[in-house]
Amino acid sequence: MQGTKMVLLYSVVLLMLVAPSAHGQTAAPGTTKPATQGDQWEFRVTPYLWAIEIESKVTVGGYSATINSYFPDIWRNLEGAGMLNFEAQKGKLGFFLNPLYMKLRADGELTRVRDTSLPLPPTRDLTLNLTMGVVEFGGFYQVAKWPLDWKQGKGRSVTLDVLAGGRFWYIHMDLDTTSNISPTKYNNFVDPIIGARTKMDLTDKLALSLEGDIGGFGVGSDFTWNAQGSFAYQFTHLISAFAGYRVLYVDYKANTGNRFQETIQGPLGGVTFRF
Repeated sequence: MQGTKMVLLYSVVLLMLVAPSAHGQTAAPGTTKPATQGDQWEFRVTPYLWAIEIESKVTVGGYSATINSYFPDIWRNLEGAGMLNFEAQKGKLGFFLNPLYMKLRADGELTRVRDTSLPLPPTRDLTLNLTMGVVEFGGFYQVAKWPLDWKQGKGRSVTLDVLAGGRFWYIHMDLDTTSNISPTKYNNFVDPIIGARTKMDLTDKLALSLEGDIGGFGVGSDFTWNAQGSFAYQFTHLISAFAGYRVLYVDYKANTGNRFQETIQGPLGGVTFRF
């Protein structure tokens, strides 16, 4: 089978991430002790951009196609996109919500007819119209924190969080062969996911973050995994920026024979507002 390239999304990014934690001080007798970070909720909202390339293997209505898409064409054929990450944390416990939406089209080539009784289209050229929505949700818990240095109650550290939750997928695929053969299918499913993330303060302003998870396990998709690494720079207590690289993979097979196997990867970055 020949995989024909189709080119999709790129964008370059500025980004902003977390500010340092406030530390409580001992209150004078008869006064109220100031609230510390662990006593109240903290919220982080991050709009971001993901400059992706996509490797797709899809089977729709008995027809299969392989499409590799890269940034310039993705950007040119992008019909809509939205990306936002939200986190709420109190002490060691927190929750996250990360919705992602894309609607795009790309030119490709028919690579296989799964059902040999189906007629061949007059041409092997086709256009994939793809609408994809992904919502990641769940909670995390800080299991460890190792200090690297301490200065007046503050200092650099390394933290380790474990996370668990789900990844909801909505996928609508249409293979347009410019004939009356244009198979269309949509699926939605939820993958359970488990993972971990770590953050290391390299300086007072610069931090390195690594995150990964696996899931699916046959509950929704057969298997899915995600990995991300990024650097964050703190500008103010409330605003910071990050830039990094992310890879997201899913392999889903429906009972009807439809299949969606996709690797989405590329640089990303965004702005984090903390309050």
